[in-house]
Amino acid sequence: MIELYKIFAGKYDSEITEWITGKCIERQYNTRNHRFALQHSHIHYDIHKFSFSNRIIPLWNSLPDNIVSSPTLNTFKARLDKFWDKIVHQKSKLS
Repeated sequence: MIELYKIFAGKYDSEITEWITGKCIERQYNTRNHRFALQHSHIHYDIHKFSFSNRIIPLWNSLPDNIVSSPTLNTFKARLDKFWDKIVHQKSKLS
């Protein structure tokens, strides 16, 4: 998650990260996803379903907009930890 944030925050060279930013869905704002939502590609071979991008895209798209649009990396980390702690506590209450 931190690496994806760094990619979209422009911490890496855009030519190197084009493989993931090219999957970004072009939109301003959608109630279902945030503005950095990634599009899942169709899997043609079993080996591709375990690739980094196919494992990380559903997790990244499930994050709220206030997390992915954090102004700094430390803010992103704090908000992400808080979000995941909340989810874990909700799941433990259901069990």
